[in-house]
Amino acid sequence: MNSRQIESWALRVIDCVKSGQPNEDFLVELKAVWIPEAKAARRIAGHANAARGENILWLIGVDEKKGIDCVIGANANDVASWYPQVESFFNELAPRMISSLNIPVDDKIVVALLFETERAPFVVKNPVYGSPGGGSVELEVPWREKTAIRSAHRSDLIRLLAPLELLPEIEILEIELTATIAGEDSVGNYHSDELRLNSELYIVPKSRERVIIPYHLCRVEFEISGIPTFESNPISLNPALDDHRLGAGKPGSLTIESTRYEIIIDGPGRISLAAATKRPSLPEDAKNCDVRISIYLLPTGANRPVVLTKTLPYPEEKYPS
Repeated sequence: MNSRQIESWALRVIDCVKSGQPNEDFLVELKAVWIPEAKAARRIAGHANAARGENILWLIGVDEKKGIDCVIGANANDVASWYPQVESFFNELAPRMISSLNIPVDDKIVVALLFETERAPFVVKNPVYGSPGGGSVELEVPWREKTAIRSAHRSDLIRLLAPLELLPEIEILEIELTATIAGEDSVGNYHSDELRLNSELYIVPKSRERVIIPYHLCRVEFEISGIPTFESNPISLNPALDDHRLGAGKPGSLTIESTRYEIIIDGPGRISLAAATKRPSLPEDAKNCDVRISIYLLPTGANRPVVLTKTLPYPEEKYPS
């Protein structure tokens, strides 16, 4: 992952926090300040163990509780003395910091730290072991669950020691949200009240293994302030079409095909996503709010989905055309 990709990742997370949404990226940790080294070692170890081979990103200088004012900045020079001290609390091996990047945001500096996790499990020392009241536990395998850190369970260790599951990278290229008012279109077909999402995605597998994403393991959630979150009907995924280079109706990506039930990816390519849901009754003020869209795509064999999020303005409601 290069510096531009790291910065783009960090800015997407910061934009999400500024809009009042919690950080739901499992691979990202936000810290307002440089936390004490022993505490940091346990949190980094738990985060790295649970990531199971995926890189993890820490952003220092971002206070998630402050919403639009979340960027408070950090001293970029502190990392040089901080992380060597953090490493001293690991037993034998610590996650390798592969990048430390200073990102200017709102006239402040956010420090982005990218860690490699492929050599898990990571074990930390009990900093009070051997002292009065320090207990009998010398070493711990931490595990991150949501935002909390606990000791790993046996089931966690079994998953950790299984072959690494590398989720594909998926990027949103284009996205459009439309709202339809119930009625007939120009050819007499009836349409109900509906929210419809259309998006173009680009997917890059992390290994040479075929990636299969069944539609029934995917969903799209819509969140509007003041009303309960609601989901789409079953989604569809299809290879994107290229009307120009290869001719109308020809696939835009030669590494992707689809059936009625799943999409099959043998290499990088572009895919089209479509999802729709019955539009709930909304108070008029809700129609002036943004819609937070969360796309969950779960490949076969994976124990967690790829999650894509985007916030869009509520669309103008139109009759079918």
